[in-house]
Amino acid sequence: MKALVKTERGCTDLKLMDIPKPVCPDNGVLLKVRVVAVCGSDIHYYKDLEPMPIPQVMGHEFCGDIVEVGKDVKDWKVGEFVISRVPVYPCGECPECKEGHPERCRSRKSAGLQTQGAYTEYIVSFPNLLYRVPEGVSDRMAACCEPSAVCLHAVKRFHVNPEWTVAVSGTGLIGLLTIQFLHIYGVKNIIAIGLDSDEPKRFPIAKKFGAVHTINGQHRSAAEQVLEYTNGRGVDLAIDCVGAVPAIDELFKMMARGGTLGAIGVPGPDARVSVNWNQFVWRSQTVISSFYSAPEDWEELIGYMKDGKLSFEEVFTHDLKLEEWEQVFKNSSNPNYVKAVFRPNAQ
Repeated sequence: MKALVKTERGCTDLKLMDIPKPVCPDNGVLLKVRVVAVCGSDIHYYKDLEPMPIPQVMGHEFCGDIVEVGKDVKDWKVGEFVISRVPVYPCGECPECKEGHPERCRSRKSAGLQTQGAYTEYIVSFPNLLYRVPEGVSDRMAACCEPSAVCLHAVKRFHVNPEWTVAVSGTGLIGLLTIQFLHIYGVKNIIAIGLDSDEPKRFPIAKKFGAVHTINGQHRSAAEQVLEYTNGRGVDLAIDCVGAVPAIDELFKMMARGGTLGAIGVPGPDARVSVNWNQFVWRSQTVISSFYSAPEDWEELIGYMKDGKLSFEEVFTHDLKLEEWEQVFKNSSNPNYVKAVFRPNAQ
C-alpha cells in the first residue's frame, strides 16, 4: 500500500513508498484511512527538531472506514465510518499504567511516532478506541478529534471559571480550538495573542471562535499590552499554545495575582524558562501543564460536535492527496496556513 515515509535524519524529503498492508488482528479492526490531518509535531519531526525512529510513517490524527473486523470483535461492523483515538501501546506494568493513566506510560509506543501512523491507506485500530462519526460532522473535523481532545482536556485541567479573563498565546489550531472550548465553557473575556503572520487569517478566526480582543506581540511586549487592556490587573489564566520560550516568558509577566499559567505547547527538548521565583511566590501563582487527553474528553467533544457547539471548518486551508505533501511541509510557515489534511486513498 502507498505510504508517506520519513526515511532519513535531517530536514529531508519524505518519500512515497509501497509498504505492506497491515494484517487485521483478531481483537482489532482494519481501517481504510479517509482523512489524516497534519499535526504541528509532524512538521517538527519532518524538520528533525524532535527525535523519532527512522524510517517512520507519521500521522496520528485520522478517521476512516472499517474494512475488516477481527473474529473476537463485537459491536463493530464493516462499512462503519469511525473516529479512532491514537493507537497507543502502553507497557501495562509501570506505576502510571497501573494507576489507570496509560497516556503517561514511561515506555508507551504511539502510532505515527514509534509504530505505523496514518499517512498511508490502511491502519489497525481497536474497539476501545473507536467512536462512530455523528451525522453532519465532516470527515475533516472527525480526523481532528485528537487535537480537539488535547485542548478540551487542558481547559478542564485548568479549572476554568467563566468570570475569568483568559489570554491564549498562539493562534494555530491548538490555540484556536482552546479558544473555542473556553467559549463553550462560558468564558467571555478571551484574549488571543499572536504575531504579524496571524493578522490576516488566524486573528479573524480567533474572534469568530470566541476571542474578544487580539494582540500582536511581535513588535511590542504582549504582556504590556495585556496589562493595559486589563487596567494593570493582568489575566486570571494565561495559556501557552506555542511552546516558544519568549512567549512563555511574556505569559508569566501578564498573570494576575493568584493567576495560573496553563501549559499546552511543547517546547524543544532543551528549552529552559527563567522565572522570578520571588514574585511568583508572593503573588501566589500557579502553573498547570496538560499533555494528551483521556477517553472521556473524546466522548464529550464528539457530543459538542453532534450538537453543533463545536465547529471549526474555517481552519482547513489545505485538503490534499498524499502526493501533494510538499505543499504543506515546505510551506507551513505561510501566514495563510492553518490546518492541512491528506486523503491517502484519493485517486
